[in-house]
Amino acid sequence: SSSAQARALPAPRGGARTPGMAVFMESRLKAIAALSFFSWLLGARMPGLSTVLQGVAFAYSGWYTFLLAKTLKAAVVGPVLWGYIAQFVVSRYLTRSEFFRADGAPEDVAAKREAALSRMEKSWKERWGKAAETQEFIKKHFSDLRFKASGFESMYPIWQQVINEALDPFTIVERSDGMELTDVCGEKFLDVSGSYGVNCFGYTKTKEFLVAGHDLAKTLGPCLGPMHPIVAENIDMLLKIFKKEEASFHMSGTEAIMSAVYQARFHTQRRLTAVFQGTYHGWWDGVMQGAGNDRFVGDCLVLKDQCDDSLELLRWRASEIAAVIVNPISGFGWKNAGTNKLTTSNVNAGKESMDKFKGWLLKVRKTCTECNIPLIFDETWAFHLGAGGAQEVYGVEPDLLVLGKSVGGGHAAGVVLGPNRLMERRDSDRPMRVNFVVGTFKGNPVTMGSMNAALKFATTPEAKKMFDGLRDRVDKWVVTCNKALEKQDLPIRVAAYRTTWCVCYQQ
Repeated sequence: SSSAQARALPAPRGGARTPGMAVFMESRLKAIAALSFFSWLLGARMPGLSTVLQGVAFAYSGWYTFLLAKTLKAAVVGPVLWGYIAQFVVSRYLTRSEFFRADGAPEDVAAKREAALSRMEKSWKERWGKAAETQEFIKKHFSDLRFKASGFESMYPIWQQVINEALDPFTIVERSDGMELTDVCGEKFLDVSGSYGVNCFGYTKTKEFLVAGHDLAKTLGPCLGPMHPIVAENIDMLLKIFKKEEASFHMSGTEAIMSAVYQARFHTQRRLTAVFQGTYHGWWDGVMQGAGNDRFVGDCLVLKDQCDDSLELLRWRASEIAAVIVNPISGFGWKNAGTNKLTTSNVNAGKESMDKFKGWLLKVRKTCTECNIPLIFDETWAFHLGAGGAQEVYGVEPDLLVLGKSVGGGHAAGVVLGPNRLMERRDSDRPMRVNFVVGTFKGNPVTMGSMNAALKFATTPEAKKMFDGLRDRVDKWVVTCNKALEKQDLPIRVAAYRTTWCVCYQQ
C-alpha cells in the first residue's frame, strides 16, 4: 500500500531568505566594511586620512566584536537558522513499518502496536463515517485548517504521515450546550480546547454576548466609518480597566501586534523588536520564531527567556530596539509543554511559576524604563488572568497592551491600548511623517456590540467570582486527576492554571 512506502517530502524551493542580521548587526558590518574600503582607497593619495580611517575601523571593529559577544550570549540563534535547517533535517516520513519499530521494539511489541492503531482507525471510520465527506472537502480546500489538522504542533514531523492516514481529528460540529459539543454524527464531546482561547467565558455566556452584537447589527447594519455611541462606551471601559489613554481596534490579535510594533518603531525611530524564546505573538513573520517563518527577518531579536544576559543586552543595544514584547501567560509555566519534540515534557505550572515570572517582569519593566524602550504586553489571551489582566495579577504595567480573542465577545477582534505618545499616528514636529495604521472594520457594529457585552460582564462581581472559582476548581482537578493517573500506573500527568492546561508525557 502507499502508506507502507517511504514518502519523500516535497523538495524545498529555493527562495530568498533574510539572514538574522538582528543578531549579526548588518549596519555595523557595513560601516566597518565602508571604513576599511575608503582607508584602502585613500592609502596612496591621502595616507594621513587613510590612517585615521583605518584606526576608526579598527576601534569600531572592537566595539562590534564586544556587542556581538554580548548578543551571542543572550540571543537565540536557532530561529534564524531554522529555515535552512528545516530543508535538510527531515528528508522523508516514516513508513508504517518503521513507525512501529522506531525505538527498536521487538516484533511482537511492534505487531501489538500496529494492531492497536488499526483497531482505532477502524473504530474512528465507523464512528464518524457521516462526517468523512465534509472533512475531506474542507481539508482539501481550506489550507490553514489542513495545516492545523496535520498535527504539526503536536507531533514530531516524521510521525505525521502514518497518523494522518489512520486518524482524522477534525470534528464537524452542529451545536453546543454548556461545555458539550454535538457533531453531525450525533456524537457528544466535552470541549476542553476553549476555541484557541476565545471561549474563556464559556459557551452559554458567550452566546449572550453574540446576541447583543447581533441586536446592534440588526439596527445599524454594516455601517463602517460613522461610529455608534457604543464604540465610545467600549473605549471608556477598556481605558478604565487597563489604565491607558487611547485605544485602537483591529480584526485579530496578530493584526493588533503588528499595529503595536509599527507604532513603537514610528515613535522611537528604531528598527529592532525584541521577543523572548518560545513565545508566540501571532503568525506575522515579523515576530514569528523558527518553524512557521520561512523568512525570518533581520529586525527581530529573539532573547533567552528569564535570563539576566538578555536584560544586559537590552541595555547595550537600547539605541536600536523599538520595543520589547512579553507574553504574560508564559508565567503559567508552559515552557516545556510542547509534544512536537522527542524529549519528555516537564511542566511546573501554577502559583510558583507565576511568582517567579512576576520577579522577571519587574526586572524587564525596570530595564525598559531605564533604557527608554517601550514594553509591550501581548495579552491576546484577554481575561484568562481575570478582568484586570496581567497588569493586575503581576502588578507590572506595560507601555502598550495588546488584547484579542475573548475581548470580542465571540467575534474576531484585536485591541491596542497605550499612551498618546505611542498611539498618535502623526509626528507632531514633522507633518509629512505619518504612520498609516488603520482598518476598515475598526468600529464594526456587530463586533462592538458583542465586545460591549463582554466588557460589561468582565467587570462585574459575578465575573470575578467565576474567574476565581474556576482557578480553585482547576487546582483541585489537577490533584484529583494526577492521583488517578498515578494509581493506574500511567506515564502521563496533567498540569493546569486557570483556563489553560496540558498533558505531560513522562516517557
